[in-house]
Amino acid sequence: MSSTLQHQQLLVELADGWTSRIEIKQTTNGRYAGVAELSLRGLKWGVLVFMQQPSLEAALARVRLRASQFARERLSLLDAQSRMLLN
Repeated sequence: MSSTLQHQQLLVELADGWTSRIEIKQTTNGRYAGVAELSLRGLKWGVLVFMQQPSLEAALARVRLRASQFARERLSLLDAQSRMLLN
């Protein structure tokens, strides 16, 4: 099992009021993996786990992609629930 060389915490602004607090670890093999906590206007909505990526840039791109997919799905669910309540 490889030990962690580097550990970072980042806050990334996403579209439509979403943010992601990311914990990234770099392993001895130089790859990056971690956990991203997703929030909408300060309220926590979920957590994404991202597997090892070859670079920090690739890890951040992966988080942004998965976070925007997560946000789109949650917003469409909220929209559907709102429509149901109005009918």
